[in-house]
Amino acid sequence: MRRRSLLALFPATLPILGLAACGLETPPPTTGYLPANAFGNSVIGEDPAMAAISEAAYAFAHPKRMQGRPAQMALAVACLDAMAGQFSTSGRWLSMNGLIKMEMLRARSTVRQMLGIPEDMPSQTVINSLVSASHAMAYGDRKAAEAVLSVPGFQKSPAQMIALLAHFPPVPVANRATMRAQRNFLPGGGGLSGSAFH
Repeated sequence: MRRRSLLALFPATLPILGLAACGLETPPPTTGYLPANAFGNSVIGEDPAMAAISEAAYAFAHPKRMQGRPAQMALAVACLDAMAGQFSTSGRWLSMNGLIKMEMLRARSTVRQMLGIPEDMPSQTVINSLVSASHAMAYGDRKAAEAVLSVPGFQKSPAQMIALLAHFPPVPVANRATMRAQRNFLPGGGGLSGSAFH
C-alpha cells in the first residue's frame, strides 16, 4: 500500500529518473583506425595491431632516440590514439586486462593534451592528420605537413606541433601503457587475429 501511494504521489518523476539514469552512462571512447598505408611496406605479413602498438611502445620507451624524428613520432602518436580506442571498444580485446585499457586511454589523453588536441576530437580525425603529416615529413615536405595539421579545433599551430614532435619529452604514462599492452601479444597474453587498420 505504501509503495502504491508513493507512486501515486510522484508519477511524473519516474520518467525523469529514468532519463537521469541513462545520462549517467559513460559513452564509449572515440575510436579510429590507421589507414592501410600507415606503415608503407614495412609491416607486410605482420599483425597490424602488433605493428601499431610496437611503433608506439618503441617511441615512448626511447624518447632520446626520437629527438629530431618528427615523422616517426607523429606515427607513434597516431598508433597510440588508434589502439587506445580499439582496446576499449573492439570485441577482439574483451579479454584484455581492464587496467591496461584504462592506462592506454589515460596515455592518449596525456599525449593529446601535450599536443593541444582536444579530448573530444574524433580519433579518426587525429589519426588521419598525424599519419598524413608523418608521410609528408618523411618526404621532407614541411608545407604539406603543416597543411594536414591545420585541423579546426587543434589548439597548437602546425609549426608548434611539428616542433614538439621533433623534440617530444618523455611521457611515463605512455611508456608504461604501451609496454604493458605490447606484452598482451606474447604467448598467453591474447590472440593475434583482427586488424588495427580500416
